Order: sequence, then structure tokens, then C-alpha cells
Amino acid sequence: MTPLIPLLEPPSQKHPQILQLYQNLELFSEGTPARNSLFVLGQGVDAAGNPHTHLLIVDPPTDAPDRFQLEDNVAALYTGDGPHAAVPQVELIAGGVAHLRVGEHFLDVYVQQAGVIAYLPAVGVLLSGDYGSDALPPRIVPGSDGSDELETLRLLARLIKHENFQLCVPHVGSPVKEKPAVMERLATDVAYLHGLRRVVPGLLQRGEPLETIERIAESLLPENRQSEEALTIHAANLSVLTGIAEEDQLM
Repeated sequence: MTPLIPLLEPPSQKHPQILQLYQNLELFSEGTPARNSLFVLGQGVDAAGNPHTHLLIVDPPTDAPDRFQLEDNVAALYTGDGPHAAVPQVELIAGGVAHLRVGEHFLDVYVQQAGVIAYLPAVGVLLSGDYGSDALPPRIVPGSDGSDELETLRLLARLIKHENFQLCVPHVGSPVKEKPAVMERLATDVAYLHGLRRVVPGLLQRGEPLETIERIAESLLPENRQSEEALTIHAANLSVLTGIAEEDQLM
């Protein structure tokens, strides 16, 4: 099947998977665990009758301009704070909901304090960002005590339960269709965050050294999220939480 955006690299270099979800909507995945990007294409004609296209890429690869034949009307939307590609970015306002249209596709973009969630209600595709992964724990953003992340998880649960849900696509990890499987992943995220919020402040109040806190908190990571990248995220989460707890003790 011909992809929406032709790959410029020789196929022998990398082996991405390109899956057409719906007309003008494709999922680009590569790596282990998979890193996912959604391509949303809009096609039409201008006032003079000339054809034109618009392309929105959700979480594009950082080297997207070097790997894809991208035209001028291209924009990127990011669900997290990872490295960005040299592509114009959709401007979002924290705490709001943006409604975007690309061709026949409509996107509801929820700009949370702890990440961005994008939902295509007509086709039921949910882009969950740093949540709902089967490979990585959720990230705790600097300044949060985990409550912002829990609020984003509650939003995801509401969308999955009450909307026309068909597919959940985390930024990193395998996409999943079954509602019970998605809810199980979200429950794992919730349990992990609750565990950190319960354990870390208590250990700090007891005066436990950081090494002890790290050793105890590591047991909160699910068995399937023990990769080097998962451990790096977990260490960053501990750093955020221990910093907040220490600041609270000094106040």
C-alpha cells in the first residue's frame, strides 16, 4: 500500500510499519518498543480550483524532514515534551481544548497540565501520549506531585468509556483496540503514580537516604516496564517528587 507521505530513505536502512487506519489517516510506527506517529492528510482545492493539501503529524520523528517528502502546508502536534522535529508546530494553550480540522478529519485536542491528548471522535482514534503504554511508565512533569498526571488519566478513561472509542495509540508502545485492555493499562499507570505519591513523601519524612528511596520505589515499576528507557523515566519521576517533598519540608 502506498503511504500518504513517501519515504525518502532507502527501505533497507529502517523497517517502519505504515498502517492505513482510515482514508487519509495513517499510523507510522518503528523501533522496539514502537514509537508512533499519526499522519492526518487534508486534500482540497483553493478558490482558483487548484488542488492543495494540508498535513498534520502527531508526534513526528525528530528527523521527519529528512525522511519524508513534506510540502509547505505541514504542521506538527506533540503529546509530550520530547525532542521536536524541524516542522512548524501547532500552538496550544494549556488548560484548554482545541478543535482542529484537517480535511475530513476532526481532532479534539485536550491540553492538560501533564501532556496533550488528541482524539478523533468520528473514527474513535485516541492518541494517549505518555499514558497507556505497555512499555513505559507515565512521566511526571516538573512541578507536579503526580496529581496532574492522574487527572489526565481520568480524562482518558472518560473518553474511552463514553465516546466512540476504536483504537488507543500511545506515543511509545503497541496500539490497542480492546477497551478492557486499554483500561488495564491505565489502571497500571494509576497504581504506579499512587504508589510513588504514597511511598516517596513518607520515606523522606522519615529521613531515609535517597538510595533507600530509589531501591524501594523501583519495586513499584511493573515487570514489563523495566527497560533502560523505562528506568530513566522512573528516575526522573523520583527526582521530581523528591524535589517537591523536600521543598514542602522546608516551608
